[in-house]
Amino acid sequence: DGTASAHMTKSRTTPKLSLQDYANAVEHGWPEDDLGRAIIHDLPRRFHSLTEEEQRQVLGNAPALTGTRWDALLAATAEHICELHGHPVQPWMDEPERFLNETWVLAWTPSIWSDALAFAPPAFVRHGAVPDPRELDERGGERREWVPE
Repeated sequence: DGTASAHMTKSRTTPKLSLQDYANAVEHGWPEDDLGRAIIHDLPRRFHSLTEEEQRQVLGNAPALTGTRWDALLAATAEHICELHGHPVQPWMDEPERFLNETWVLAWTPSIWSDALAFAPPAFVRHGAVPDPRELDERGGERREWVPE
C-alpha cells in the first residue's frame, strides 16, 4: 500500500511534518532500508524546513507505538534532533516501549558495527537503536535528496 509513501512524498512540498508518518510507514511494511533512511535522513532534513514553533509541535506529538524496534529508532532520532536544536526532550521519548533490551546496530559489517557503537550520538545509544554515525551530517539529515520508491 503506497499510502504512507504518497503522504511523505506529498509532504516534501509543504512544511507539514508528522512523526506519525514514519510510524505509518512501519505499519505499511516499508522495506527496512527505506525505513532506516526515512527515519535517519528524511526526518531530520525535513525538520530543518520548519519554523521553531512548528518544530516544537512536531516533537510534542508522540507517534503511535508500532510494537517494533522502529519505535526505538524513531524516538532516538527525535531525541537527537532535540539535542541538536536546543529543544527539550519530550516525555514520550522516555516511554519504556521506546527502548530496546538488546542493542540494534543498523549495519551489516563488523567494522561499521564497532564504529557505530563507539561514535553514535548519545540518544541512539540510550535507546539501543544505533545507526552508522557516518550517515549523520552535522544537522543529522540526509546529505542528498532522497525519495522513497
